[in-house]
Amino acid sequence: MQHIIIGTAGHVDHGKTALIKALTNIDCDTHKEEKQRGITINLGFSHLVLPSGDSLGIIDVPGHKDFIKTMVAGAFGIDIVLLVIAADSGIMPQTKEHINIIETLGVKKGIVVLNKADLVDEETLELAELEVAEYLEGSVFESAPIVAVSSQTQKGIELLITEIEKLIAELDDRKTSDVFRMYIDRIFTVSGVGCVVTGSVLGGILKTGTTLYLGPDLNKKLKVRTIERHGETVGEVQGGDRAALNLTGLKINEYSRGMLLSNKILDSTQLIDAQINMFTDEHILDIWSTVIFYSGTFECSAKMHLLDKDQLVKGEIAFAQLHLDKSASLVANDKFIIRNSSNTISLGGGEVLDIAPLHHRKRTAKLIGNLNNLANAIIHSNKLFDVIDYEVQKKAKPVFIGDLAEQYGRPESVIMEEISNHNKGTIHICNNDDKVVIINDEFHRKYYAQILEILKHHHLINYLLEEGLETTDFIGKVSIREKELARLYIESLVDQMLTDGVIKRVGSSLSIKNHQVKVDAKSKEILDWLKKDIYNYGRHTPLMSEVEKTAVGKNVSKEQVKMYLKYLVNTKELYFSEGEYIHHEHVREVEQILLKELVKRGQGINEKDFRLLVNSSKNFVKTVTRIYLQLGYVRQDGYYIRITKEGEKQVK
Repeated sequence: MQHIIIGTAGHVDHGKTALIKALTNIDCDTHKEEKQRGITINLGFSHLVLPSGDSLGIIDVPGHKDFIKTMVAGAFGIDIVLLVIAADSGIMPQTKEHINIIETLGVKKGIVVLNKADLVDEETLELAELEVAEYLEGSVFESAPIVAVSSQTQKGIELLITEIEKLIAELDDRKTSDVFRMYIDRIFTVSGVGCVVTGSVLGGILKTGTTLYLGPDLNKKLKVRTIERHGETVGEVQGGDRAALNLTGLKINEYSRGMLLSNKILDSTQLIDAQINMFTDEHILDIWSTVIFYSGTFECSAKMHLLDKDQLVKGEIAFAQLHLDKSASLVANDKFIIRNSSNTISLGGGEVLDIAPLHHRKRTAKLIGNLNNLANAIIHSNKLFDVIDYEVQKKAKPVFIGDLAEQYGRPESVIMEEISNHNKGTIHICNNDDKVVIINDEFHRKYYAQILEILKHHHLINYLLEEGLETTDFIGKVSIREKELARLYIESLVDQMLTDGVIKRVGSSLSIKNHQVKVDAKSKEILDWLKKDIYNYGRHTPLMSEVEKTAVGKNVSKEQVKMYLKYLVNTKELYFSEGEYIHHEHVREVEQILLKELVKRGQGINEKDFRLLVNSSKNFVKTVTRIYLQLGYVRQDGYYIRITKEGEKQVK
């Protein structure tokens, strides 16, 4: 089955609608006002059944200058254009404007249809052909066939259909995409059916029952009840089809022109980087200009900032950043048209390069170089890696490869293959928990250095501690908001730093590789005092508030007290459990008393009897019990403590 859309273009009243009727026997002028005025105001839709049995969608677009926005909406996504020129009139102003728009929107295949051939003689018809051929020289349509027809007498219609079939054979296959997109060009309700929308499928595949989202911004969930293609109910449609969708969940008052349906929630944007092609000589664009922006059925006002030129004139191409005055659902390589602020002249058009650019306040050489690379990747070479690389380079944080896959509508395996095959050292890859995270290598090196600085600072403050920080401590200190992304990236970064030999593991913590604990005279003095102070509490746990209060009098801060206490635990001068510190001599002294008693008592000892046995506080007993349990000398059996075999070995 062919998935192709044909569109008409040409000056008002040159017979586009009549031509389509002659081809399809369908009248696209269905509105009362169109019948009265004799010109197409709205987009008209029909389909052409070829001799092969294939059915192609046809869009009839208006030629009148006041309906250029409708023309752009119709031309967006068409594969073949029928450029209709009346043989008795020749090329007219809207003919030229339509050609510019069609070229800018990326349509590369077309047929020139010299209509109304029955109204002129052979000599006039021949002159008209020469005029058209000369005018199209240098355009993408310079080799387009020219077919003379009469919509009234059917002369040349069969030949035109033959030429259409020839062009279809020359068309490149549309690239498959996981992302279905369709601008809504009509919305209406049908009694007993509900809401129906129509549009041209820009890409992806849509099946009955699929969930769609309405963008930009609204992202309301909709369900596809039925699908029609060219008037027939079908199970699916894909890029290149005209489709009518019966949707559940959508009310007409929720719709506004420019909305787009997608099978995924697409990021909306009000700032884009683009390449602009100027095709009018009636206007000059300065560094800052106000324009009207058209893409598909979307339309808004925009402020345009030229990035590599001070002025833009006919025939020139420039990079620009456009500040849209409302949100749009766009993707890279979407085509658009710009008109002047009074909407009287089509100035030019171009391609979207980036829907989430940085705000370019300065027009630097680096920026222009990056945009050149991006334009080459998106528009010319279609090198996916260059597009990925540009996206990663502008970010100051890691990204999930899955997010990029969704952004570009490609499988993760394709994105990974592109990076693996073409990476020039600009992207760092982190594999962790079967999820791949990538990051701009420059920022990866900055995070690497940041972790080292964080550890150095920690060691500077905690100079008596061999241990450093936990991995989770780094996650909290780096500026990566997404928790899972931060965890996966930092864990991978830590693994690399361990492999590189710049850090080491100390227990569950991480330290600088060459960090060593050194006790100076002042520290030794404080440590001796602290050991003695804790010892003096005897068989009672010390109150830390009292210890800290005494320390302040010795010009030792609370944080320093914690460091000294931890050092004494590391050197086994103190024992620590659940916030409580006990001098090691008291732990060992009570240990022997308890273990000897437990050897005598086969049934064990409860907490109360233990407290009476050693004449100590309840808190002290709880703390030393936890210590002995951890050492494996005793076991807890209900309310009783019983000695283990390891405990029996310790009895002296």
